[in-house]
Amino acid sequence: MKKIFAKELMIPISDYVSVKKTDTLVDVLQALESAKQANAHAHRDAIVVDDGGKFVGKVTMIDIFRALEPGYKKIMKGRATGTLTNESVMKAVKEFNLWLEPEKDICQRGSKKTVAEVMHVPEKIEFLQETDTIEKALNLYVMGVHQPLIVKDGNTATGVLRFGDIFESVRKALLACDIEQ
Repeated sequence: MKKIFAKELMIPISDYVSVKKTDTLVDVLQALESAKQANAHAHRDAIVVDDGGKFVGKVTMIDIFRALEPGYKKIMKGRATGTLTNESVMKAVKEFNLWLEPEKDICQRGSKKTVAEVMHVPEKIEFLQETDTIEKALNLYVMGVHQPLIVKDGNTATGVLRFGDIFESVRKALLACDIEQ
């Protein structure tokens, strides 16, 4: 397979759904909905930019779910990094009564939470350079890095590299292979 670089598959920052820290979760969902109607490859997360348009973080589906159900924060605070077992997850669901609140309460929470309260500020490992290969990105994703990856040119964020876009690139390459049978 030929070398493919992050820059070739990334979505430029200017083309990505962006929100401000002062926006609410409802604002984020509305921005995602607008993007979905305008683009067949809808985004399921948004980047957070400052007033000058500079990247400062991201809001993903996981971040939104964790914000809507505050019990997750209690669970995550007490656990070490690593994988949870089915038993520990189901015990926590029962112990913390996850997602048992009426829809009205969840809607109220979503309308009041700001992006600043919910957003994820990427760690160093969540950044790629434009010249990094998709193999590097793929390895990061498979090993559990918070999605999506942010692509940089030097110290400036220039794009977003999604796991699904890498999968599509690999899928197309494998289907194009001339395999002897």
